[in-house]
Amino acid sequence: MTASKDKDQISDAKKQRHEGTAKKPEDKVPTYQEALDDAVEDSFPASDPISPGVAEKADRQVSTAKDDKDWKLKPGSEEKKKP
Repeated sequence: MTASKDKDQISDAKKQRHEGTAKKPEDKVPTYQEALDDAVEDSFPASDPISPGVAEKADRQVSTAKDDKDWKLKPGSEEKKKP
């Protein structure tokens, strides 16, 4: 692939992520409940309290297959966080 084509694909991936149209779950912006679940899992065995700062990015209320009440989050960064 050429550098230009790679750059276009990265731009498309970022656009899809921010619009919420990414096809792979790991490329999507998580919902509030998903982010909260991750924070709780990361703090197990609860020796440290979670930091619920993700609530500052709540956008609109939605319903998901897992949670009746959840919130879409505004993207906080154009770059995906690396594990």
